[in-house]
Amino acid sequence: MKKPLFPRRPDEPTPGGLFIAQMLWLLAGVLFLGFGGFLAYEHIQDSALDFGAIALMIFFAAAGLACCVLGYRLFTGDRAARAQLSWLGLITALPLLLRFGRYSLLAAIIMFSVALMWMPASNKYFKIVDPKPAKRRR
Repeated sequence: MKKPLFPRRPDEPTPGGLFIAQMLWLLAGVLFLGFGGFLAYEHIQDSALDFGAIALMIFFAAAGLACCVLGYRLFTGDRAARAQLSWLGLITALPLLLRFGRYSLLAAIIMFSVALMWMPASNKYFKIVDPKPAKRRR
C-alpha cells in the first residue's frame, strides 16, 4: 500500500505530551535555522568566514530543515519520523548539551521532545495510528 503524498492527520486524538513534542520539534527546527542565520550574520559582519563557521552553518541549516520536515511527518502520525527524530535528537543535542554554550537551551528542548515522544501514551497512540507491519513467515 502506497502512502499518499500529503497524508491526512489521523482521527485518533493526539496525547498531550506528544502534541507538545510535535510543537517543540517545529520550534527546534526554527531555532536551528535562526542560530545558523545569526551565525552567518555574525561572521559576515566580521569578514572572518572560515571553514568551521561555514560547516556549523551548514549543520544548523540541515538540522533545522530535518527537524521541520520530520516534525511535520510526526504531526501526521508517522512512526518512522519518531525514530528518526530520536536519532537526530541524540546526535545533535548531546554535543550541544555537553558544550554548555549558547545552544544548551536548544539541546534541552530537543532532549525533552525525545523523552515526550517515548512516553507510554505516545507509544499507545503510534500502535493505533501506525502499527508495525506483521512479520511474514517464509
